[in-house]
Amino acid sequence: MKKILGLLVVALLSGALAQGRLFGEVASGNLSMVPNFGLSASARVGAENLLGPLALRGGFGLGVFGGSTNFNLGADVLYFLRGSSPTFYLGGGLGLQTGAVTAFDLNGAAGLELPITRDFNFFLELQPTLRFVSGSSQFILDLEFGPRLYFR
Repeated sequence: MKKILGLLVVALLSGALAQGRLFGEVASGNLSMVPNFGLSASARVGAENLLGPLALRGGFGLGVFGGSTNFNLGADVLYFLRGSSPTFYLGGGLGLQTGAVTAFDLNGAAGLELPITRDFNFFLELQPTLRFVSGSSQFILDLEFGPRLYFR
């Protein structure tokens, strides 16, 4: 599994180098607001214009929710509405969370990117999520925030 994931990352990054800028979201925070309070930290990497105007982003996170520690993996497709400052973006993706139970996530993303410098931005993202656990579903609303660094 690790080899397949590594090959996927290499393939994404090699395509991204030919298409657009890479970006990283390091130590971003995630505040879960609905249905319970939770807090997590994550690291993600992405590439602009990988699929035409669409960007791809993937990463992992570690969080504490309801007294248990969870590990999650996720991948998103984002569409940036460039041309205005701040920049807005929309997207969605899939996630897998493990911990006390294993869950599958189907999430959306509506974000705002605030430029600080040419290669350093701060982002704020609302993430509505449908989480599927043990034959049932749950609606979750998260707020993601942190720095976004652009490379190249």
